[in-house]
Amino acid sequence: MIAHVTAVMLAALAPAQQADTTFAVGDASRLEVNQLEGTVNVTAWDRAEMSVVAVYDEDVGRLDIRQSGGTIHLATKGEWGEPVYGDLELSVPRGMALEITGVALEVSIEGSAGDVSVSTVEGSLFLVGGSGNIALNSVDGDVTLSGASGKIAINAVDGDVSVSGSDGAIAVTAVDGDVILEGIDSDNVSVNSVDGDIGYEGTIKDGGRYVLSTHDGDLNVLIPDGANARISIDTFSGDLDTDFAVELEGDFGKKRISFTVGTGKALVELSAFDGTISLRQ
Repeated sequence: MIAHVTAVMLAALAPAQQADTTFAVGDASRLEVNQLEGTVNVTAWDRAEMSVVAVYDEDVGRLDIRQSGGTIHLATKGEWGEPVYGDLELSVPRGMALEITGVALEVSIEGSAGDVSVSTVEGSLFLVGGSGNIALNSVDGDVTLSGASGKIAINAVDGDVSVSGSDGAIAVTAVDGDVILEGIDSDNVSVNSVDGDIGYEGTIKDGGRYVLSTHDGDLNVLIPDGANARISIDTFSGDLDTDFAVELEGDFGKKRISFTVGTGKALVELSAFDGTISLRQ
């Protein structure tokens, strides 16, 4: 069925550099988009159908849709099958797993309740939702995530990372950019930045582990009321700014100290080689 729809579109719509189609996904539970450059905007809906609106960069461009097993493959291609610039507006079933890859690609996804994997070299990533395994990777671009639940892994080389209103295990790695986590509900958080600030506001759960580290940046951490945590601080040439009236253990002259809040059932490890570590209540 998909092959027939594609053939019709190639004949009738390619000269207009645009294709618009809607089709039943059948037993397909996964969508893979491989788009060299352009934009991909995905909206999830509660229908067992997929809608595609594509605009091409060339008169000879075409929309290539194929299904292999339970996976739908989608891309815009040129006359000889080479990848071409394209802007895609997609509506997909809410629980469909998504995998989107590209080089110069801006990606926006809203309302997904399935696994999400996005990787681009140059371009920002924006995701609202996602459940299960969530992997977002951008070499040159910001990454913004909200309302996600599951196992979250984010890698950004040159761009800021923002995660809000999300829960589950969270791991963020950034090279040149700030990382801000707000409204987080998790017992497993790991954030590492080489040249950027890190901010954390969220739960500190008994038995949880929270590791935040930056080489050339500041750490700003809000410890919620009633938290039970063993907090360790490590810095080489940075400073400590805290609201807590606590008895410090260790030698701050050597820039390694620790203290306990409540019963100390969670582990909070904070490291800033050259920056200020701020702890707020």
